[in-house]
Order: sequence, then C-alpha cells, then structure tokens
Amino acid sequence: MSKATVWWNGPSVKQFYDIPQQNLEIGCNFILDNRKVHHVCVYDRPVMLEIEKNPNPDVKYWTRRNLGTSIFNTFESQIKYKHYRGISGFCSGTLALAVAVQMGATELDLLGCDWSLTNASMYDKQYTWRKFQPNKTSKDKFKFLQIISEMVQLNIVHHKPREWGAKIQWMTPEDYLAKH
Repeated sequence: MSKATVWWNGPSVKQFYDIPQQNLEIGCNFILDNRKVHHVCVYDRPVMLEIEKNPNPDVKYWTRRNLGTSIFNTFESQIKYKHYRGISGFCSGTLALAVAVQMGATELDLLGCDWSLTNASMYDKQYTWRKFQPNKTSKDKFKFLQIISEMVQLNIVHHKPREWGAKIQWMTPEDYLAKH
C-alpha cells in the first residue's frame, strides 16, 4: 500500500510540522515556509507568481490545467465528477488530493483540514490580494472528498470528526502523532 501525507493549511496543521519526513508529502501554497514536502499544489495565480520568484529545485509544483508554466505542472486527473472530466480539484487542497491519487497513493493522511470549523489559513497574511477569507467549503468540494474516499483510503486527522461520508476515516491527532 502506498501512503501519502497531504498537508492542508488550516490552523490545526501546526501540531504536525515536526513529525519525521514521510515517503510522499504533498502540501499547498506556502507550505515550504513551515514544512519540507516533495510536492506543492497551488490553485491561485497570485500564489504561483510569488513562488515562481524563487522556486525550490527539489520540489515539484502543480497547478490546475489552464495555468501550467515551466515551473508548475498540470495533469488530467482520473477523477470524474458531473460534467467535469479529469478534474484536478477546486482549490489547492483538493488539487493536492488529486495529485496524491495520480501518483498512485492508495492511502492518504490529510492534515490541516479545518473545513466547516474555520476559513482561516496559516498563510492568510501572505494572501495580500484577498480582501476577505474565502469560504473553504462547497457542495462540490464535499462531493470531491467523497469520490476520493471511494478511490483510496482517506484518513482525516482532526480532533473534531464531521459527518462527511461513510468511507472517510477520522483519526485523532494524538493517535496520529503516536504512530509518527
């Protein structure tokens, strides 16, 4: 079984920054400010422009299909949803899950998923073009999580489990940290 650790940017992620390096780590946006990962996913053009100023040569960068550059890779996902064919996500976080599946991961540990609890991000101060925190959730994003959980084992690590579907597994931070 191939496992990937996916780093989202909700405030609950801070408690995990110091765990040992995992075999496959995929993070979002400015994750490299706090954690070394193998892949970084970016959905918003302003974040891409900032990262392109000084990209880390040891990291592979990903974005949505219509924004690919010489630094940011794209792919057609195997995930099918409604009228979306080959969708790679709706935000950097869902894009990171799609990249993990695309890379062959069969189990995903998702850290920093604070959906439905807060719209805050660890990097809100760096999102200078935004005048407000965007809503992190939508019906399509929840459906995307469901689709992912039907394709691979999705373990969301959080102290507050939420009812997002029968196939999504929840793990407490204490149990996760005890394993790492």
